[in-house]
Amino acid sequence: MFQKREMYRIPNLILITVLGILIDISGSTLVSQKDQRVEAQRGIQVRTDQWLKVEQVTGNATYRNLYNYANRPARIGDRLQSVSDEISTGANSSVVLSVDTGIGTIYVAENTTIKINSFRIAADNGRITNLLVPRGKARLQIRKFTNRGSQLNIQTPAGISGVRGTKFTVITRPNGNMVLSTLEGKVATTAQNRTVMVPGGFQNLTVVGEPPSIAVPISNDPSLRYVINRQANGNGRSISLVGYTNLFNTVKVDGIEQSLDRSGKFSVQLPAPSSLKIQVKVETPQGRVQVYEIPIL
Repeated sequence: MFQKREMYRIPNLILITVLGILIDISGSTLVSQKDQRVEAQRGIQVRTDQWLKVEQVTGNATYRNLYNYANRPARIGDRLQSVSDEISTGANSSVVLSVDTGIGTIYVAENTTIKINSFRIAADNGRITNLLVPRGKARLQIRKFTNRGSQLNIQTPAGISGVRGTKFTVITRPNGNMVLSTLEGKVATTAQNRTVMVPGGFQNLTVVGEPPSIAVPISNDPSLRYVINRQANGNGRSISLVGYTNLFNTVKVDGIEQSLDRSGKFSVQLPAPSSLKIQVKVETPQGRVQVYEIPIL
């Protein structure tokens, strides 16, 4: 009898052990894919003690980081220190960012987004900061780096601008084209496997899908020429405004930014009947502004 009881007990122990394994395996599948993704990001993230810090906020600015998917208002002291962390500004708003180790300052203009692409450490322990400006305007003031391997690169849909110590402005237009103006030092613009150096006092244009243009002297001229076309057809009357300015300028018609072609031309179709006048704001990369009140009717 004793031997029979032992024979029955052994299978019971084995069954309990197997059931325990099954419970552990099935329990692991209860973790959501979102939680798994977050845990994976936490596991592979490498801290390099590099960041951008919010020093000043004017108007409406939004902060978003890796661990906070819901946007919230940006606050002084916020840090962008992980890939995809970003700051976005609204109309008539701006943000001032400081770069780690005090190497410089980034002035983020209205209707602009700046995002962390990556942080890296060079072979000589220099810091490499890669930023993305998918829209808007940013002005950078960066001192000369101590380490030769240090870099600060600004990527736009059209290309990349790399600096080692300078003052410059980068603008991403609605069509993705990039305008670069160098105030001091030198900036290298790269696109389509071609690099063009832009020295102080010069600027250039990089069109999406094309190499950078040659550098030309900065023209801080917000002047505007325009023509109003009025046409009547079977559906009524149509009105269009065709304007011309320096191709490096930024143009807004009633607050909406326009895309300029290589000659500095833009065209706006206006509803008819339209208001008695429209407002055209022309701003140079250096910040000189001229506002035009143009009568339509």
